[in-house]
Amino acid sequence: MNIKREIFEELNRLGVPANLLGRAYIETALELLMNVPGMGQQIAKKLYPSIAKQYDTTPSRAERAIRHAVEVSWERGDPDTLRAYFGNTVRPTIKPANSEYLCMVARRLAMQMNEGEG
Repeated sequence: MNIKREIFEELNRLGVPANLLGRAYIETALELLMNVPGMGQQIAKKLYPSIAKQYDTTPSRAERAIRHAVEVSWERGDPDTLRAYFGNTVRPTIKPANSEYLCMVARRLAMQMNEGEG
């Protein structure tokens, strides 16, 4: 399976608009989370700086753009799809933190890709 394609499709299902800069950052973040062990525990220390370096920006701007994309996803995304991803871990009216959103989506993608191999 093509990881970039899977990430693209998952973000479409979650309602993350393709025109947001944060979408590109999320795509990169998900690739890193799926390919670099322990990155999920180093969101602020390693993930944002890695994204910032790749896109020639600052870690705080990368974090803010991701936060905005998560907010848009939470406002515009299909409630049933969001519930399927996040279950009872968050309340429907309160968006998850960036780290929770990224880690949950990365875990779901990894599970789907592992199922596809079997």
